Amino acid sequence: MAPRPRISLVLDWLALFFAAVSVAIALTGGGVFRVAGARITARSVDRALLAVAAVVALRLIVDRRTRPFAGVGGVIAHYRDRVYDSRRDEPAPLDPSRRWRRRTAATIGLCGFAAVLLFPQLQRMDAVPDLGDPLFSIWRSGWVLHKLQGDPRPLFSPNIFYPHPLTLTYSDSMLLPALTTLPFVLLGGHPVYVYNLVLVLSFVASGLAIYVLVEQLTGSPASAFVSALLFGFYPYRFEHYSHFELQMTYCMPLALLALHRLASTPRVRDGIGAGLLAAGQLYCSLYYAVFFTLYAAVVFSIESLLRRTSIRRLLVPAIAGGVIALALAWPLARTYSAARLGDRDPETVAYYSATAADYLRAHPRSAMWGERSLPGRQPERALFPGVMILALAALALIPPLGLTRVVYAVGLVFAFEISRGFNSVFYPVLYEWLPFVRGLRVPARCSVLVGLSLAVLAGFAVRRLVSGRSPAIAAAIVGALSVAIALDLRPLLRLVPVWLEPPPIYSTVSGDPNAVLAEFPLGGVPRAFTPNVPYLYFSLWHWTNMVNGYSGHTPPDQDDFEKSIGPFPGGNTLDALRARGVTHVTVNCALYNDGCGTLLDRVQAQPRLKLLISSKWNGHPVRLYELK
Repeated sequence: MAPRPRISLVLDWLALFFAAVSVAIALTGGGVFRVAGARITARSVDRALLAVAAVVALRLIVDRRTRPFAGVGGVIAHYRDRVYDSRRDEPAPLDPSRRWRRRTAATIGLCGFAAVLLFPQLQRMDAVPDLGDPLFSIWRSGWVLHKLQGDPRPLFSPNIFYPHPLTLTYSDSMLLPALTTLPFVLLGGHPVYVYNLVLVLSFVASGLAIYVLVEQLTGSPASAFVSALLFGFYPYRFEHYSHFELQMTYCMPLALLALHRLASTPRVRDGIGAGLLAAGQLYCSLYYAVFFTLYAAVVFSIESLLRRTSIRRLLVPAIAGGVIALALAWPLARTYSAARLGDRDPETVAYYSATAADYLRAHPRSAMWGERSLPGRQPERALFPGVMILALAALALIPPLGLTRVVYAVGLVFAFEISRGFNSVFYPVLYEWLPFVRGLRVPARCSVLVGLSLAVLAGFAVRRLVSGRSPAIAAAIVGALSVAIALDLRPLLRLVPVWLEPPPIYSTVSGDPNAVLAEFPLGGVPRAFTPNVPYLYFSLWHWTNMVNGYSGHTPPDQDDFEKSIGPFPGGNTLDALRARGVTHVTVNCALYNDGCGTLLDRVQAQPRLKLLISSKWNGHPVRLYELK
């Protein structure tokens, strides 16, 4: 290259650099940096743009004849052909007549894998990891099913935090997961057993969903099965083992499959399928619906660009899918909007924003890595995905790459950046411009889509490992990988038994629409249970309104109310309860740490509290009073 064009190319790159700097400053506000001991300030967009103008002017003075970036296209094309081959990831043909046989075999394999990894849970189907969110989820499922039986109260205004309306919106309403428990409840299953059964099946269902996706993308059942193990039992699930709705990820892989088909051969039925599945994910988990919508838009856009899909052919199917999704999402969105819960404050969101180091920190439930990973883990930010999925994804990203791997590599980077929340470049922009993003407290939960991306890429690595092998050798490879994955992902499940029966004191108020309970203690034994949650669980047997409650949000006056009745039953606490509408009070000594006998003496001395039922539960007194 002659000297003048070489100088022109340098100036072209310099102008592009200053343009990128100006964009970065506009998005992040810039900062102060040190390079080789020199202090560089980059906080003014105007200065960066002035530098762009100066370099462009110098470029025009030096050389007007050579087009910008001349010669770069040939270099890029040379290396692009070595790195990218659009046909490289085309799936191998599969016998459609054996589809259900393959999926049945995959389901049996996933059930067997679940039986090994979740054996402690299968042994104790009456136990949960803690007496907090699992009981809350059992109550939410129970309320949805109770509403289906004809309770006159509105669906989103259940029996907690009386008299406030729309209290189901204080957390994820979990409507679709609740419906999945319905068949087992109709068969007479106890709520705790049903909860644990559906919890275990959610691992299998999520694995099977990504099996279907990866089998179609790779044409390799062996690859799809390994991906199913990696995603179905991804370590993130064990970090959130107490969060029922966060296990419900089976709609996302199937929605992606519909979008892949839509980008490849635009059809209205695929657009509608993608819209239905996206709405299904919304009714499973609000968090995942927001993150998945952003992620799916990026994945679909990248694939459509690489395939050069006709926008004209995409228009009608995409609109059909969008209309279906919006129509189904609107009732839920309108209800949550009416609740006016407000935005999550930036300090909280920043705390739950992941860092790159968090992906090297394993959750304590990881048998292999819990004590071996990077120290310093924070709540909801122990995101280590395991060694096997990282190794296989790295193998998949060795060039040349096909179209699908490029798409999921971009999706991986995007999901990782979203999970970093306020530590990323563009999440603050999303927080500023999108109201539904401002309502999310934990950006780190987007790491589930990091796991999905890694699992898909891992499937292509397995295809590379088994390609051209005999069926026996391929089976041996998959078997060895399955054992290694089991060792890598094995959890430590420490479970707490749940009370299978409520205290026997609620018969007087059960079914009474005018009764309102205040249940004591409002606190509880430290680390034994989450305050107020046992009362939600007990209400499965009576569904009486109560001033107690637990959720992701609380009514704005709840803290003041609970403080006002702290000295119960002395002071003005009974007046405060009556002003709230309370008609009955319970005292459960089994939930007190100590001092319950003294409390019962003081309650007995109150003439406004009339004893209705006195019994014992778990070896301790439990009483129901009428508040006069």
